[in-house]
Amino acid sequence: MDKPFVAVAVSGEITPGSFRKVTIAGRSFIVANVDGRYYAVEDLCSHEDYPLSYGRLEGERIKCSLHGSRFSLVTGRPQEEPADEPIATFQTREEEGRVWLDPSRRTN
Repeated sequence: MDKPFVAVAVSGEITPGSFRKVTIAGRSFIVANVDGRYYAVEDLCSHEDYPLSYGRLEGERIKCSLHGSRFSLVTGRPQEEPADEPIATFQTREEEGRVWLDPSRRTN
């Protein structure tokens, strides 16, 4: 696997409809499985700097439990107020029986 990808889970360990919080070099990310496809976003709501890992998945969106903002896991864009700024999304891969995350490269 090319650097800077980091293995964050064994394939299948994060089941469809669930997510896991991971920390890489002191930064927190959420890795979510939506129907077998993996997405990674920063674990921080853009509205109040609150951990999104306290929230829940709703299809391809994650809901912040503090004020209810929802963000697209695909684009990072807010889809419901009060948030109006996107969250960072990151590239993932599933190879060699593992899920990999590139924490250095934002996709939005």
